[in-house]
Amino acid sequence: MLVGWMRLQMFRVNSYLEICDEALIHGAAPAFQQDNTVLHRTAEHLTALSYQSQNKTSVLFSQLYRSHASRTHVHLSALYDDIRLLIRPGRDDELGSPPPKDMRVSTKKFFRDVFPVAYQNVLRLDSKQFTPEYEACLQDAYEAVQPFGDVPQQLGASMSRSLESARALLQVISVGASALTASEQVLSNADEECGNKLLLMGGCSRCKGHDVSPCRNYCLNVARGCIGSLVVELDAPWAGYVEGVERLARADADAELRSLDARVSEAIMHALENHVILEKKVRQECGPPSTIDVSNSTSPRSPPGASRRDALRAPPPDTELLQFAATLASSKKLFASLSDRLCDEPDFAIEGNERCWNGETIGEYTKALVASASISDQKYNPEITKMSTQDSRVAALGDRLRQARQLLVSHWGSMTAAESFMQGDEAGDEGSGSGRSYTDDDATYDAEGSGEGSGDEFVGSRREDEETTYSAPPLPTSTASLATASISFISCVIFVILT
Repeated sequence: MLVGWMRLQMFRVNSYLEICDEALIHGAAPAFQQDNTVLHRTAEHLTALSYQSQNKTSVLFSQLYRSHASRTHVHLSALYDDIRLLIRPGRDDELGSPPPKDMRVSTKKFFRDVFPVAYQNVLRLDSKQFTPEYEACLQDAYEAVQPFGDVPQQLGASMSRSLESARALLQVISVGASALTASEQVLSNADEECGNKLLLMGGCSRCKGHDVSPCRNYCLNVARGCIGSLVVELDAPWAGYVEGVERLARADADAELRSLDARVSEAIMHALENHVILEKKVRQECGPPSTIDVSNSTSPRSPPGASRRDALRAPPPDTELLQFAATLASSKKLFASLSDRLCDEPDFAIEGNERCWNGETIGEYTKALVASASISDQKYNPEITKMSTQDSRVAALGDRLRQARQLLVSHWGSMTAAESFMQGDEAGDEGSGSGRSYTDDDATYDAEGSGEGSGDEFVGSRREDEETTYSAPPLPTSTASLATASISFISCVIFVILT
C-alpha cells in the first residue's frame, strides 16, 4: 500500500497530465472542453458558412441572369473552392507558409470570368449570347474597361486579410497544443537528483511513519528547482503567444462571408449604373457585340428557392471562442507558476512551514525560499546542489511560440472590422458600399435551396428543375481527432493553473 502511494506521488509530481485526468474524472474540466472543440467547430462553421454564401450568391445570379445564370456556376464554384481551401485547418508544421490561395487573384479572376455574362445583361440580350471570340475579347479587355469599378479590388483585399487571419488563428491554436505536449515530455525527464528530491519530498515522511504533508517552502524550493526551472524559459514566449491568440480571436472572416453576395451585387450594380460609359469602353476595345441566338423555349422565371431569402444562419461559435480566449488569457503565467501551482495542491504541501515534513523530520522548515523558478535563481536554492542544464527542446519550443506570435502580429493590422466576427447573424444581409442590391431584404431564403415553385425552366437546351445548391462535406476524421486531442491537452494544463 505504501509503495503504491509513493509511486502515485512521484507520478503526479512528474506528470501534470495526471492532475488533469483527476480533474476530468471529477467533472471539473473547463467549460469549453466539449466533444466538438474550438478548433474543429470554428473551421466547420466557416466552411458551412461558405457553402451557404455560395448558395446565396447563386440565387442572386439566378434572379439577375435567369437563363444565362448556369454559365456562372463554374466560376462561382472556383471562387468558393479557393475560399474553403484557405480556411481549411492546416498542420502546425505549415506555420508561416504562404497561403494556398491569394484571394486577390481569385476574386479578380472570378469577376473577369463573369464579365461577359454581366455585360450581356447590361445590353439586355436575354435571347442571345456572345460568340466565343467576343467573350474572349471581353475577358482580355477586363483590365482596361474596369466594368465593376474598384469593388473587386476592395473585396479581394478584405477577403485576403480576414480569411488569412482566420487561417493563422487555426494554425497557431494547433501550435500551442503541440508546445504543451512537448513541454510535458520535458517535465517527465527529471534528472536523478531531482527524482530523488521529489521522492523524498513526496513520500519519505510516510516511510518514517508520519502522515504529514511537506512544508510549503520546502515544496516550493524542490518544485521550482526540479520542475519549474525546466520550462520557465517558456514563460515569455508563452505569454506573447497567448496575447496574440487573444487579439486575433475576433477574426472577421465570419462577417466577410456573410456580406460577400452583397458585395457582388454592388459590383454588378456599378456596371448597370455606368452602362453608357461601359458600352463606350467595350466598343473601343472589342467593337460592336457579336452574338448568336440561344434556344429559350420558355419565359425565364426565378428558380425554386429564389423567392425565399434570409440572413445566412450558420450559428457562429462565438461563446466557445470567447471562453477559449478568456481561459487562455488567464494562463499567461502558465510556465512561471507551474511549480507553485503544484504546491498549492493540498496533497503536496500544507499552507505553512511549521509542524510539517521538512525533508528530515516533522518540524519547522527554516531554509531560505528561492525567489523564482528561473535558472539563474537556482544557484541560491538550498535544496538543489547540481544546476540543471537547459533542455534544447525548451529553446526550440520557445522559438516555435515566438514564430506563432509573429504570425499573429502580422495579422493584427487586418483587425479593423474585428468586432464584427461576434455579431453572429446580425451581419446577415448587410453589405458595404452605396450601390443598390438585387436582394429582397423583406423576403426569406433557405440556405439549402428549398422553397416553393413549379414548372420547368430551360437554360439553352438543358432543363433545370431546381436551383443548384451547395452543401458542406464533413471534415476528415483525422483532422477532427487531431483538433480534439490538441485542445483537450490545452484544457487540462490550463485547468491546473485556473482551479
